[in-house]
Amino acid sequence: MKKILSIAMALLLAGCVTVKIPKYLQDEFPYKKQYFHNFDDTLAATTKALENLGWRISETTHPSVFEHGPDTQESGPRQVLIFTEVRQTPLILSSRYMSLNVYLKQADGNSTDVEIRYVSVMPVLFKSVQNYKNDSVVYKIFDQISELLEK
Repeated sequence: MKKILSIAMALLLAGCVTVKIPKYLQDEFPYKKQYFHNFDDTLAATTKALENLGWRISETTHPSVFEHGPDTQESGPRQVLIFTEVRQTPLILSSRYMSLNVYLKQADGNSTDVEIRYVSVMPVLFKSVQNYKNDSVVYKIFDQISELLEK
């Protein structure tokens, strides 16, 4: 009886963890790719790719609000920072929460740099495990952007 009661308590407590994911993600492990298309086309393809893959955009802003430096000045090249809503994936005894920041910057000539920052947080009993890498998710987004730009 004690064994069943302790298992029931463990299952009850497994879901009682608060997860906080910041809206702005530091560049812990940024994924970068350059597209040889103009800024407007790349921005449209990026937002469409995120929507196609199930990521909902929560906000779009200028990077100078969060980052400071000569590359992020308002008067410099065109750039935008896209925030996605937190996405939850249920697991057996927990859930994984994921978020993206997509940073687009107009490069020299007719090209655009796209940087994707990823974070996932998985709460485990009394702590949370954070991960800043997920090649499969990010490369799917890059591939989708490429496909949309080729159309």
